[in-house]
Parts: sequence; structure tokens; C-alpha cells
Amino acid sequence: MTRVTFPMIMFAVCVAGFTAFCANVVRAASPCTDEVLCLDQNWTQADRAFWYRASQGSRLIPLAWMRALEEADSEEAFLSPDNITRYGYLQEPASSYNPYGLPVGFVVDHDRSRSADIMCQTLPAICAGRVMRQEWLGLNCSACHTTDIRFGGKTVRVDGAPTLADFQTMLEDLHAALLATSVDERKLERFATRVLGAGHTGQAREALQAQIAELAVYRGRLLAMNRSDVRYGYGRLDAQGHILNKVALVGQGGDLHQSVRSNAPASYPHVWNTSQQDKIQWNGIAGEIVKLPIFGKTTDVGGLVRNVSEVIGVFAHVEISPRWKPAFLGYESSVRVKEMIDLEQTLEKLGSPVWPEAVFGSIDADKATRGRAHFVEKCAQCHDDLAVGDITSPIKVKMSGVEEVGTDVMLACNTLLHRSNAGLYEGRKFFIVKGEKIESQDSTTLMLKNAAAGVVVGKLDELLESVVGDVVDGVRTARFEAALSAEAEYLPGALSPEKKALAEQCLKSQEAATENSIVAYKARPLNGIWATAPYLHNGSVPTLHDLLLPSHLRTVLRQGQTMAAPGPDQRPLSFHVGSREFDPDRVGFRTDDAAVALLSDGTEVPPFRFEVVDDEGNPVPGNYNSGHEYGTADLSENERLDLLEYLKTL
Repeated sequence: MTRVTFPMIMFAVCVAGFTAFCANVVRAASPCTDEVLCLDQNWTQADRAFWYRASQGSRLIPLAWMRALEEADSEEAFLSPDNITRYGYLQEPASSYNPYGLPVGFVVDHDRSRSADIMCQTLPAICAGRVMRQEWLGLNCSACHTTDIRFGGKTVRVDGAPTLADFQTMLEDLHAALLATSVDERKLERFATRVLGAGHTGQAREALQAQIAELAVYRGRLLAMNRSDVRYGYGRLDAQGHILNKVALVGQGGDLHQSVRSNAPASYPHVWNTSQQDKIQWNGIAGEIVKLPIFGKTTDVGGLVRNVSEVIGVFAHVEISPRWKPAFLGYESSVRVKEMIDLEQTLEKLGSPVWPEAVFGSIDADKATRGRAHFVEKCAQCHDDLAVGDITSPIKVKMSGVEEVGTDVMLACNTLLHRSNAGLYEGRKFFIVKGEKIESQDSTTLMLKNAAAGVVVGKLDELLESVVGDVVDGVRTARFEAALSAEAEYLPGALSPEKKALAEQCLKSQEAATENSIVAYKARPLNGIWATAPYLHNGSVPTLHDLLLPSHLRTVLRQGQTMAAPGPDQRPLSFHVGSREFDPDRVGFRTDDAAVALLSDGTEVPPFRFEVVDDEGNPVPGNYNSGHEYGTADLSENERLDLLEYLKTL
């Protein structure tokens, strides 16, 4: 039982006051319109607006810069409606709670105080110009966990569902735009006029140019660390790779091991029922640690640490303290702990979406009844049968080793084997005041734990003894010694010897054999699963109907058969991603080459083509669709359709 102290009570008072303030600001705002049907997911209008607009402390680029920035190869505004459409983010009109008309999840962070002046060794020109104290644009969790689904001319908004955005291309284009602005005199002049005003001096313009170039270099370093031979496309991101690379960069530790890159893109998970689960992320790397009841509100400290880790990866400014500074003071950062706690508590209220029969058509009750029997036989041993609307029952998720699931190993193995030069982390305990010391070259996961705990302590030092001590006791380390042999082939079908070696090292490590291994993927309740296409952790299966089919790739890998085009009763080896047009029969988005959207001039935005195998028929590591059959391949087509009908009811 956790001891409640006076500092914890004061912390609760602060959170309660902030919550009341935000509710007053947004109580009259509604993101829903006649054109966008918001489903009843147990949120008020204020909850939804807060989810879209609250800052977690993410700082991608100064807001004034982004509003003035042009595309690298044209004069089109980077934030133009057409450009946002290309990237797949959800547009929102300007309103009282969104005065700049920013897309969903694009939020403003503003700190006028001197505490905003961090990362000055990394960005000295920006700090010298006090740009850190200006408004910055960043992203919050809703940018990645909100989607629109279209059918029959109607649009359904699903909160907490995976986005269909192309995060990778947006960051690449942003970097190109910054570079172009810093070297193209005409672009620079237009940019400076918008940012500084028509009467700006040459000296001010030169200072701005230096600041733009500085930010471009910094963003370029992150892009280089996150380079991947696998394109993400719409609806995927190697979030764990990006977070770990950012942590390594913050520590100024130098290059990563060349064998571990951000080449394991994963679907954005849906986030309803998240607070009820004891393990989070596809490989269960983030677990529930301790929940503190404070003045009738429960603060999930595990969720807090998890969300701090996420915002570190998504553009938060963090400064690892010099070694002479006492460890118990933590690290300076832009992370907004109070807001993140309030976002987590808002998320705890979010219910799973219920199939909107008025839009997608009625569910066949007889087929669904028959389908439930198949669910009990084939699925229920891993996926708990959670009642619709249940947002309180604890969920102990089932973890299955990657070899048992038969799925792609890259995400789990990359996370396990990600190592970096420690830099500023070296010699520090990986939970600030507890735990082993980080070595000169060590697991980046340990550095992430150190950074996240340091940020929390830096913002809430009153939680240090009562919470962080409990946190470290519940966290496994990622240190291991690999037990290698050459008896079996690992990552069969892949051409890359480096990836094969990585898979072997991962799957034969001592850590992979432990009960709490992260070389595994989780199964959770399937409530609202109909709204979360594409499927599997890497988005390699486009529809629920396809998920119930056997994988030809799995057969090839296990039986050594020749790769060939799959039949109509097997999972597809390629399909298009990006369309929001729904297929209620197969339960997923359209997978043909239909345009993602139309731009203002009638130009079509092409979809992204997902390829399970390359042009020569070789499987693409990171894109394998061979996982999660569990007997459903033995069902007849009618039985599959019955099971599919039941899944719509969840």
C-alpha cells in the first residue's frame, strides 16, 4: 500500500486546479460538426477538445516559424490544408480553442520564463535569441491516436484509434523546408518578413537565418539516426526506435550500433482501455507500476513515466544535468507533467467505439451468435472478453513469444538490442537514486529510464522517495549476455546478413527466455477492433477478413516452399494504405489504388503501397504478415464470416 504524504496531497490540489481551469476554457468547444459524427465514447466535448489541444511539452519548431514556412520546392505554406491532407493528419477549422486552425494533435507550447532556456549547448543561437521563450508547435498523443472513417458520404470520428498519417514523410519534408529556407535568399526574405515584419533589419534577418540553420542541423541529426531501409507509409511509425534514438542524442553519446536502426515500423495502437492493462506497447515494454489514489483521482505513475518517455521521443526539450548537480534534482525539460497527468486521467474515461449501424449497416445477430462460438474456441484464450463500455476492470494482457506468434521479430528485437554510447548518462543510476549504474556503452532502454525518471523528478521532486523507489522495483533490466549458436536459420527469407545476425542474437539471448521478456507481442481485449485497421503490430494485414485467412508467407518460411502469389483464400502480399474509405464487409479500409484524398486543385493524393515481399519475392524484414493464425486458417469461409460478424459487436 502506497503511503500518502503531504507533498502528494499538494500535488493533487495542483492537478485538480489545473483540471478545473482547462474545463472552463474548453467547455463550450466541440470538434464535432454536422459533417463529422463523433461516436459516444464516454467523453464530453471538453474532454475531446482537451485531448486535441493540451500540450505535453513537445517542441518541434517555433510556431511563428511553422506558420511562415514554405514547402522546400514551392511557395506553398507548409501548414496549408493541401499539405496536411498529403500527410494524412486531420484538419480542424480555427475556433476559440484552436485559434490558429491547427490539425488535430498539433499543439502550442509556451513558456515565457527563464526555465524555457534549455538545450543551449545544442541550440546556442536559438537560446541567445530567446526563441525558446516564444510559442512552439509540437504534437500531442491525439495526433497519433485519432482517426476519421468514411463510408457512404459520411465521416465517423473515432477517438483513440490509430491515425493514418505519414509521420516519416512529414519530418523529412520539414527538414528539407528548413534547409531550403536557410540557403534560398528569396525564401529567406519571405520567411523573415512573415516572422520579423516588413521593417526587419539585415542584422535581425541574419540572426534568424542562423537560427533556422541551427534547427535544421539538429533535426537532420535525428533524421540520420532514424534512417530506415523500410518505408513506414501511412499509419505506421517506429516509435520505440525514434524514442531510443532521441534519448541517445540527448545524452550526446555519439553513434548507435550500426545493426540497430529505426526500421521496424509499427501500427499506432488504439488507446482505449489502456489504463486498465498491466503491460503497454506491442511488446509490453511499458508496464503498470503503481497507482496513487489522491483526492478521489488515481494517478497512474506507470502511465506518467510511459508518457514522459513518449514526449521525450516526440520533440520534448530535455537537458541532462552536469555531473556536479545533485541527482535528486532531476533534469530540466519542457515536459508538462501536470498536463500529462490530466491527459492520462481523461484517457481513462475513454470507452471503446461501438459499431455505428446507422452508418455502416446492421450487424447480423444470428451470424454474430454463431461467430461467438468460434471466438470462444479460437480467440478467447488470449483475448479477454471485456464487456462493451467497461473502462474499469483490470486487464492482465497475454504475452506470446515472437516464435510462437510466428510474426515479424524486428520491433521486439530492435528494442532489446538497441545500444548506445552513454555520454552524459555514463555512471548514473538508471532510476536517478536507485538501480545499477549505466556503463560507457549500454542498453539505450536503460538511458530512457534514466531520462524519464530524471524529468519526472525534475518536475515533481516530492514523488522521488514515495514513487520512484516503487517504480524501479517493478522494472526489469535490459542487460543480457547472448548465447549464440549456428544451428538454425534466423529471419528466414531475408537477404540482409546484418538483420539475420541481429535476429539470432535477439532470439537466443537469455532475456528472450524469461517470463517477462520483451521479445514477445501482447494480446489484449478486442473491443473496438473494427476501427483499428490495418492489423497486426506492423500493419501487414489490411482487413479483419484477411487476418482470419492463412499466411502464404508463414507456410513458405516454415516449410521451405517457393514464394508465389497468394490465392484468394490467403493474406495479400501487397495492398494500398491511406484511404479512409471503409469496407464494412471485410472490416478495414479500401486497399485498391484509390486516391487518399483530393487536393484543392483536383490533384489526387496517391496511396502508399505496402509490400510484404520485394520485387524479387524476398520477404521484407519489418513487413512480414506471417503472425497470428492460431487455428483460424482451419475455418471455412462461412465460419470466418460468422466470426467477423461477432468481432463487429465488440
